[in-house]
Amino acid sequence: MKKKLVKIAAAISFPSLSVLLVAALVFVLVYPAMKDSFSKKEKGSVFLFIGDSITDGNWGVKSHTSKRSYKDLNHIYGHGYVFLCASEMMSQYPEKEFVFHNRGISGNTIVDMASRWQTDCLDLQPDVLTVMVGINDACYYQAGNDSVRASLSAQAYETNYRQLLDASLQQNPDLQIILITPFIAPVGKYQNNYDAWYTLVQSYADVVKSLAKDYDASLIDSQQLFEQAWKKHPQTPVSYWVWDGIHPTAAGHSLMAKAWRAAN
Repeated sequence: MKKKLVKIAAAISFPSLSVLLVAALVFVLVYPAMKDSFSKKEKGSVFLFIGDSITDGNWGVKSHTSKRSYKDLNHIYGHGYVFLCASEMMSQYPEKEFVFHNRGISGNTIVDMASRWQTDCLDLQPDVLTVMVGINDACYYQAGNDSVRASLSAQAYETNYRQLLDASLQQNPDLQIILITPFIAPVGKYQNNYDAWYTLVQSYADVVKSLAKDYDASLIDSQQLFEQAWKKHPQTPVSYWVWDGIHPTAAGHSLMAKAWRAAN
C-alpha cells in the first residue's frame, strides 16, 4: 500500500500539487464562510422576494380559485426560485425560524410595484430584501406609444427604483439588499431582432448594476448567469433553461436559487 502511495505521489507534478493545495485552501476558507452566512443571521429573520412573474410562480394560488392564500403553506412560496431558496434555508436552519415572503406579481413593472410597496414590502419589515423587476418595463416600453415609453423608460425605471430602495433603507438602515437584473434569451418571439431586444433589456440591467453599487447591495446578473449555462452546455438548447425567452424553466430557477444563496 505504501509503495502505491509513493507511486501516486511521484506521478503528481509539482505544479499539479500546487493547484490541488490552492483548491483545498480555497475550499477550507470559502466554504465555511458560505455555510455560516445564514447561521449568523438573527433568529426570525424576514426574507422578502418581490418582483414580477419570475418571482411570482403562482404563489398562494390553488387550482380551484384565482385568489391568493396567505395561510396555505403548501403553495405559499410558488413554484420557482423563491420556493427553492425558502425550502432549503428553512430546512437547513430550523432553529433560526426564518420567515419567507413571496410578493411577486405577474406582469408587474416598477411602477406597479411602487403602488404596493407599502403593504407588500415596508409593512412586512424585511431583514433581507430581494428585488427582480424590469423585463415587463422593457416589453411594455417596446410595444407602447410615446406616453407609455416616457413612464417606462430606463431613466424613469431608475428614478422609481431608487425611491423604493430609499424608502426601505429609511425604514431599516441595516437592510440587506439583493438585486437581480432582468434578462432575455433568444427563444420564441425574442429570436427575431434578438440584438435589439438584448440591447433594450440590458439598458434596464445596467440600471440595476449601478443601483447595486450605489446601495451596497449584492448583485445577481441573471443575464450572465444564463449565458454561462448556455456556453457550458452548448449541445443543450437555450429553451432548456428559459422556455419562452423571459421565463426560466425548473433548471433555470435552480440556477437562480443557487446564485441567491451565494449572494447572501
